[in-house]
Amino acid sequence: MITLREGKKTLLDWETGTADFTFGLHHRVVNGTDVLAFWGELDAWADQELAPRVMALLDHAGPRVVADLREVTFMDAGGLRLLVRIRKRVTPARGTLWLVPGSARNRRLLRITSLDKAFTIPAGAPVPYVRTGTRSGFR
Repeated sequence: MITLREGKKTLLDWETGTADFTFGLHHRVVNGTDVLAFWGELDAWADQELAPRVMALLDHAGPRVVADLREVTFMDAGGLRLLVRIRKRVTPARGTLWLVPGSARNRRLLRITSLDKAFTIPAGAPVPYVRTGTRSGFR
C-alpha cells in the first residue's frame, strides 16, 4: 500500500484508489477545437502530474487548442511552467493556442510575468463553457 499524506489528510491511497487532488483537467473537443479546462491549484505538483497527460493530449490534438483557466483558483511558477510547455507544443506552424485566463488574479499574474504577450488571449471565451461531470485529478 502506498499512501501520500499532507499532515493528517490522506491525498492518495493506492490500495483503495482514492485521491484528493487539489487540481485537475477536463479535456473535450468543441467544434474541432481541443479545450483543456484546468481547475484548482496549478502549482509545481500540478505541473508534475498534469504535464505528461497534457503533452499526450496535445500529440493527438487538432490545430486549434484552448487552455481554459476560468476554474483555476491559484497559480504559481509551476502553473506558468505548464502553460509555457503547452505554448511550446502548440507552435504557430502547427496550430493556434488561445489562453482564457478567467480571473483578474490570473490576468494580473500573466501581466506581471509578461506572459500575456506570449499568448493569444481573446476578449471573450472562444468556445462555450460547459461544465461536465464530477471533478477528478485526471480526466
